[in-house]
Amino acid sequence: MDFRLTDTQAALRAEVCGWLRNELGTSHDSDPTPMLPGYMPDREFELKLGAKGWLAWSWPVEYGGGGRPIAEQFLIEEEVALHGGSASDALGRVIVAPALLAAGSEAQKQAYLPGMARGELTFCLGYTEPEAGSDFASLQTRAVRDGDDYVINGRKVFTSGAESSEYCWLAARTSSETAKHAGISVFVVPMASPGVEVRPLANLLDKAWFNETVFESVRVPVTDRVGPENEGWRVLTSALGAERITVYRAFIHRRALAALSRYAQARRNGGEPGSRQPLAQLRTEYEIAGLLLQRAIQLHAEGGEYRAQAAAVKLFNTEFAQRLYLEGVAMLGLYGQLREGDRRAPLSGSIAHEYLSTVQDTIGAGTSEVQREIMALRGLGLPRG
Repeated sequence: MDFRLTDTQAALRAEVCGWLRNELGTSHDSDPTPMLPGYMPDREFELKLGAKGWLAWSWPVEYGGGGRPIAEQFLIEEEVALHGGSASDALGRVIVAPALLAAGSEAQKQAYLPGMARGELTFCLGYTEPEAGSDFASLQTRAVRDGDDYVINGRKVFTSGAESSEYCWLAARTSSETAKHAGISVFVVPMASPGVEVRPLANLLDKAWFNETVFESVRVPVTDRVGPENEGWRVLTSALGAERITVYRAFIHRRALAALSRYAQARRNGGEPGSRQPLAQLRTEYEIAGLLLQRAIQLHAEGGEYRAQAAAVKLFNTEFAQRLYLEGVAMLGLYGQLREGDRRAPLSGSIAHEYLSTVQDTIGAGTSEVQREIMALRGLGLPRG
């Protein structure tokens, strides 16, 4: 695999880097600050990226994209992360958009994709339910056909960003007469629809980023069903690989790793011996995470089967992040527990912030156990059970 950038890629990286340096006032070596997770929209920043054409760099031109290779899209995403920018509504762009491109009608593509490319439309995901988490096929939210509409009733939990999103990418059961996987359909539901109620759920950071979303007799036109009825499982799973390599990326943690290394080096006249080995191990893991991601991007770009590789990326990156911030909190001592807003907090409280924020990473988009099963079945060809 050739890791060298082409002239076109190098020019793009330089352009993005220069713009971010002027826009954010940061560089790759700036200290980290608390940041929004990849599942939360940052509207103001997204609009600016959308105006540059960078939100949808690899999408087809006819839907507001740049028509460029997927590798260049990840290059942009990496530069944004290395400068401390937000993940810019990763859920809508990397889950909803690819699924719409693959299974949506032409009217749906024209209705939603250009607005997403400009940063004007955001989506939350209506997947998890109180009794259906990793066992996605067990969801019970119902969508019953009534003329030209579906009537939707049910509850979703952990619908991150639901309070500020225009639409919900909703999975609902449209048939109980078939196998569990075969009776699901996907809908685009406006969050302003009558009968939609968003109830905040506080996370470990005391932020109401998670939500419970209730759908009570919500009417959705048949034209807003994505793909054929009862074939939503195919629509949904087609985007899970992209989610696992885009939302959970190791390079968003590079600045924290570098800052902790500087902190350890500055202590005790040039270095704290007890931190050397853990930091060296974390740096090695960071490089491994980069190699795993590059391989997944290559398979994705070639149109190959990359779901096992994506599972490996998600598993390794999320567990790496938890190890990084656990070591960071320990290294900073008691002050490492202080959060943003406290003037005594080292590194603006970013280490404590991410220590709490990354707890959910090994659960979202499939637990670590689910990722290991995918790697075993699809990557190694092992039998079930």
